[in-house]
Amino acid sequence: METHENKRADDFIRELKDSFFFRTLTPQGKKEGIYYADLKFKRYTHLIFTVQDLLKIAMHTLENSGLENSSQIEDPTFHLTSVLEIAIQLLPCCEAEGLDKLHTLYLEILNDHESTSEQADNEPKL
Repeated sequence: METHENKRADDFIRELKDSFFFRTLTPQGKKEGIYYADLKFKRYTHLIFTVQDLLKIAMHTLENSGLENSSQIEDPTFHLTSVLEIAIQLLPCCEAEGLDKLHTLYLEILNDHESTSEQADNEPKL
C-alpha cells in the first residue's frame, strides 16, 4: 500500500514539474526557504522608471496616510514597507560602477576633444 502511495506522490510531483504550476518562485540553491521571482524589463530605463513609480507610490502613501487613502488600504505601513523593499531590490546598484566608468570615459573623451579643438584654433593658419 505504501508503494502505491509513493507512486501516486511521484506521479503528482512529475505532473506538477511538467505543468505550468509553481513557476513564479525559483529556489535559491544554497539558502533554505529563499526564492527568486523573475522580473523582466526591456531596458534599464524601464527598470529605473519602475523603481521611481514604486517610490512615488510610497511617498503618496506617506503623504496621505491620515487622509482618505488610509481607509481604503488596510495597514498601509505594511504595504509601504513591502513596496520599499521591492524598490531597493530593483535598484541596479551593480551597474552604477559601470555608469561611473562610462561617465569618466565620456569626460576624458570630451576633454581630449576640447584640447584638440584648442590646439587647432591656436595653430597658425596658412
